[in-house]
Amino acid sequence: PFSIHDVDYEKRIVFLMVQELGKGSRKLSEIALGECVNMVYPLGNGFNLLSKDSSALLVGGGVGIAPLLYLGRKLKQKGVDVNYLLGFKSTKEIIALDDYNSCGNVFITTEDGSIGEKGFVTAHSILYNLPIDKMYVCGPTPMMKAMAVFASKNNIDCEVSLETKMACGVGACLCCITETNEGHKCVCTDGPVFNIKDLTWQK
Repeated sequence: PFSIHDVDYEKRIVFLMVQELGKGSRKLSEIALGECVNMVYPLGNGFNLLSKDSSALLVGGGVGIAPLLYLGRKLKQKGVDVNYLLGFKSTKEIIALDDYNSCGNVFITTEDGSIGEKGFVTAHSILYNLPIDKMYVCGPTPMMKAMAVFASKNNIDCEVSLETKMACGVGACLCCITETNEGHKCVCTDGPVFNIKDLTWQK
């Protein structure tokens, strides 16, 4: 599965952020201009947007930053104060930073300390110095779970976009099941976005 990274409505273009990890993503990265691909979209559900004059913190780790750009644009259009907290291993992994800066305030962590605060997003000082009405999180599962704990302890509404591998995308193969407070649900149809209150992470 791939999340929508950005959209240009005038040019009718949908942007995807593709990291080469396996056979499928490698083939996508090799597609030449003018070639065709088959897509089934949109699937599942998206983030619930805050209302005007609210403050949002969008937290992403690695390629998990992909859906947060378009989300930030939509929130900004609604008059929401948008703040990004993005985590990378090093400066070499940082991409599209100007795009994120155009949507909101950007705070960065790198594991090697090459830019921003050294360490992980879960320990960034901005978490304790910024008024937050809602958090939106996407990235490695351990990071999302840690951010969910922070949000829960501080009574902050929080939604996460799960990165479970999917096969069919329509809830038939059951390979992307995740456990929720209402039983097992398919990430492809019931997600990928879940409110942390609906997940069993706090148990």
